[in-house]
Amino acid sequence: ALGDEGAFTGLRVELTSESNLFFHYVHELDIAGFKKLQQGQNLMVDFAEYPSVMVRNLDNCIKQPHSHLAVLVMKRDGSARLDF
Repeated sequence: ALGDEGAFTGLRVELTSESNLFFHYVHELDIAGFKKLQQGQNLMVDFAEYPSVMVRNLDNCIKQPHSHLAVLVMKRDGSARLDF
């Protein structure tokens, strides 16, 4: 999370791969981008809660891989989405 706790200004997620050392994907989201995401996906969380929701989902994928899965879908133009 970017900014002070309780007053986040953005979120930065970096993904790497142990099996592909050349893979490095960075996603940054500010409040304006979050509002578009929130409307497009009907998210029920607000921007202040979003970083903890992301961390919780990613932790679930690490700790409980048999029941939680994250899939990074990348497009040729470099854009991507992370599905849980």
